[in-house]
Amino acid sequence: MNEPASRRTDSWRSHALEALKRFDATLAPALARAARHSARRALPSGTPADVVVVRLWGLGNLALMTPLFAASRRSGQRMRLVTLERNRAFMRDHWPHVDVLGLPTPYRPAVGPAFARTLAALRRSPPDVVLDAESFLSLPTACVRAATPAPIVGVATPGQHRAALLDAPIVHDPHRHAADTFALIASTAGLALQSNELLTATDRALASVDALVPPTARPLVVLHPGSGDHFPGRRWPAARFARLARELRTLGCRVVVTGDRHERGLAAQVCLGSLGQQDEVLDLAAALDTAQLVALLARADLLVTNDTGPLHLADALGTPSVALFGPNTPERYGPRVVGSVALFAGLPCSPCLDERTAKASSCSTFECMQALSVERVLTSVRSVLARRRSRVPTETAIACRG
Repeated sequence: MNEPASRRTDSWRSHALEALKRFDATLAPALARAARHSARRALPSGTPADVVVVRLWGLGNLALMTPLFAASRRSGQRMRLVTLERNRAFMRDHWPHVDVLGLPTPYRPAVGPAFARTLAALRRSPPDVVLDAESFLSLPTACVRAATPAPIVGVATPGQHRAALLDAPIVHDPHRHAADTFALIASTAGLALQSNELLTATDRALASVDALVPPTARPLVVLHPGSGDHFPGRRWPAARFARLARELRTLGCRVVVTGDRHERGLAAQVCLGSLGQQDEVLDLAAALDTAQLVALLARADLLVTNDTGPLHLADALGTPSVALFGPNTPERYGPRVVGSVALFAGLPCSPCLDERTAKASSCSTFECMQALSVERVLTSVRSVLARRRSRVPTETAIACRG
């Protein structure tokens, strides 16, 4: 896919997602008014045996829930997950005990009948409690509330009319990491989590990745220049990723570029721009399934990425990263693996993506990402790789601002 076509695809998907958020926001006040007439439902007195989790978008958010899924597997608890169908493969490969109630992407016509079937399933077999892991959407929560008598635990984000839909509302904290928020939702519902749980790659996927990227003594660095569906302004410029790839090659690193099928053009720009020869850097955009991406990140010495799903997969695996932030804040979504670095320019307008405004931004200049120089990123990369070689212990991930 060439660059203009890639941009058109990004624009269409981004605009469709923003339209869905506006539709939800339009309905939210009426949904909240209707919910105020119903009584609060009591939480289970003990540990719930049957749990439903609601989180539509975001493979990275599912990665941040690793301790929750691990706890349910350890306890034998029944767990169902309402999420987009495209997340099914990840859950099947890594958390097969979780029953996925999959939905098509909501801008597709099939989502209506699929959601109706999901709600009917919850009505036939209601859970003990619902963990609402959405942060600003109201319609999914309202529908689940209408379908089941189970109490709902979630975050009462200011300005999003969610409090009335929740039986155990949690105060929104803009400085609390998303993983801690998910853990707080779970503990409020009576679940016991262990924070040191890690995601693991499957043997099949590791063998497949080893065939594509044979192990050597040279450091393996993965570059992820995309940003998924939501807000392309989270992307560091492709030309800078290309220059970084060139510098990494001079350091003796093996460099792999990843991306989904909509990001093939973006990945090709990085590979071609790195040395003028596309085969100098391995382009695996759209070549890996989710299990293989997890395996590649498990094998990697370092991930350099924008604020998007692979960052959280790497974090769940224990792989260090240099994460590039601008519209979002690393306080909420930064890496927490020992030795990782989150780079954030801290401009007065940042962060502009916030749950309190349904993560909507009108920015078109992306100055916050432009403010991160190749030299600054390369310095962090050198530091992380040096620490990894020497295994110098550090207590926490490092956040670099300004």
